[in-house]
Amino acid sequence: MLTGQFCDRINNPMTDAPRPEPFFIAEHPALDFLNTRAQPRTVLYDWLDTGADLLDWMEAAGLATAAEVAPLRAPQNADALAAARAEIVAFRERFREFIEVTAGTPPKDAGHPIIAEINALLARRPRHLWIEAGEDRLALRDHQPLDAPGDLILRIAEAAAQLVTRANFHHVRQCQGPTCTLFFLDVSKNHKRRWCSMEVCGNRAKAAAFRNR
Repeated sequence: MLTGQFCDRINNPMTDAPRPEPFFIAEHPALDFLNTRAQPRTVLYDWLDTGADLLDWMEAAGLATAAEVAPLRAPQNADALAAARAEIVAFRERFREFIEVTAGTPPKDAGHPIIAEINALLARRPRHLWIEAGEDRLALRDHQPLDAPGDLILRIAEAAAQLVTRANFHHVRQCQGPTCTLFFLDVSKNHKRRWCSMEVCGNRAKAAAFRNR
C-alpha cells in the first residue's frame, strides 16, 4: 500500500528529504522484496541500507515477527547481521535480473542458476513441526526458527520459491511508468493493471496524455 507520505515524496522529490517508509504494492512478498530498491521517479531508494533496515522490513513484510527479530538486534549480532544483509542484497539483484527476463512468461528451466541458488538456500532451512493453540483447536504449524541473522535469507528464499512455482507469471509485470522500476503481480479482475499505483505513475501518465491531446 502506498502511503500519503510516500506519494508526496515521489511527486515532490528532494534528494535531502528523509527516506519514506517502505511500501507494499506488489501483491507478493518476493516482488515486494525486489521493490526494496526502487526508483519510481528521480530518487533511488533502498530500504535495506543497514541491518536494522533489513529487520524492520522483514517484520513489516510479514516474513518475521517482532519477537523473532528482537534477539537479532542485539549488539553481539551486529557483524553477522551486516553479513546477512550483504548476502540478501546480492541475492536481491540476481533475483531481479531473473524476474526482468521472465516476467510475463512462466519459468520452466529448473537448471537456471537462480533456481539452483534458491534450492541451495531452501536446503539450509532448519524446520520442524510444532503443535500450538489455534482458533478452535490445537494446530500443527511448520516452524522455521530464526536462530541467527544468516537464517533471514531462508525466509526470503521461500517467498521467491513460492513466486516462481505458484504465481501466474503471465501477470508478473513491471510498472509502465517511464522511469519506474517497481514490479507487481497483477491480481486485478481483468488483469489490466499497468501502474505501481495510480497515485504515482498512473496519474502522471494520465496528465501526460491530457497534455498531448
